[in-house]
Amino acid sequence: MSDTSLDPRLPWHDAMWAPMRRALGDARVAHGLLVCGPPGIGKRVFAERVVAALLCRAPDDNRDACGRCAACRQRLAATHPDISRLVPEDTGKKIKVEQVRRFAHALHLTPQYDAGRIGWIDPADALTPSAANSLLKTLEEPPAGCHILLVTDRLSALLPTIRSRCQLWRLPAAEPDMARAWLEAQGIAHDQESSDRLRAPMLLTRAEAGEARGRQQAWDADLCKLLQRRANPITVAERAADADRAAWTAWLYRRTNDLMSLAVGAAPATGLDPAAEDVARRLGAAHLSAWSQSVTTVGRRVDTNADWQLTLEALFIDLGQRVAGISSA
Repeated sequence: MSDTSLDPRLPWHDAMWAPMRRALGDARVAHGLLVCGPPGIGKRVFAERVVAALLCRAPDDNRDACGRCAACRQRLAATHPDISRLVPEDTGKKIKVEQVRRFAHALHLTPQYDAGRIGWIDPADALTPSAANSLLKTLEEPPAGCHILLVTDRLSALLPTIRSRCQLWRLPAAEPDMARAWLEAQGIAHDQESSDRLRAPMLLTRAEAGEARGRQQAWDADLCKLLQRRANPITVAERAADADRAAWTAWLYRRTNDLMSLAVGAAPATGLDPAAEDVARRLGAAHLSAWSQSVTTVGRRVDTNADWQLTLEALFIDLGQRVAGISSA
C-alpha cells in the first residue's frame, strides 16, 4: 500500500477527510470507495488512512487510527490477516480475471477481526475488461462488513459499470503554499519547484526516495568492494565524507548488523554482493564485533568537531586490515 513512513494526515486532504470522519463515526462508510485524482497528490496515503481507520480498535477523536492497537501493529507490519490486495503480478502489467476470482474468494473468508475484511485494488485502471466485469458482482454484493478501495490516476480508463458501483472520492491537488510548508516540514528541497509541480508534492517525495535509494546503493557498492579488497579505503572515505552524516551513519549501523548476522550463520536479505557476504561469514563474529566498536566510535563523532574524514579513513582501514588478515591466513 502507501508509504507508511509518511504522516497520512496531508493538509490538502483536510476538506475531504471531514465527510470521511463523519462516515466513520456513524459507521456509514460505503462498501466500495473509488479514490482518484492526478499523480502525486497522495491518493494512496488517503486510502491507507481510511483503511487504517476502518481496522483500528481505538481511533482518536478525528477518527484516525491509533497506531498502537493489535490491528494497527499488524497493518503497519503488512501482516494484517483481513487485508487482501489485487495488484498487477508485474509492474506495468494488467490485472487478470483469474486474480479477481482469487481476490473475491479471499474477501468472502471469515475475518479474523470484527472490523471486517478490506480489499485494496491498485491501480484499478489495470483491470482488463474481463477482470473488471468479473469484479462487478463483488462490488454489487460485497460480504458483510467488507470494504473495497480502488485507487486510480485515470478515472476515465475504468468501465462505467465499475465507477457506478463505487462512491467517488476525487482528491484535490495541493495548494502550492500548503505543499511548500509541508515539504519543508518533511525536510524535502523544493526551492526551484514551480507552482504546478508543487500541486503534486508526493512526486517530490518519490524523487527524494529514489535519490536516497541511489545513494544507499552507491554506499553498498563501496562496502562490497572494501570487503573484497577492490577499493582504496582512503578514496571510499572521501566519498563517504561528502554524504549526509545522519543518513550515512544510519546506513552504516544497519549494514553492520547485517554483516554480524551473516557472521553468526543467519541469512538476512542484505542485497549485498554474494562474494562480499561470503567475506563477512569468513571474518566471523569476533572480527566483526571488534570492528563494530569502530562503528560505534563513528556514531559518537557525528555531531562533534572531530575530523570526519579521518574518522572514516580509520574505520575503513581497520576493516581492510581484518579482511587482509583472513585472506592471508
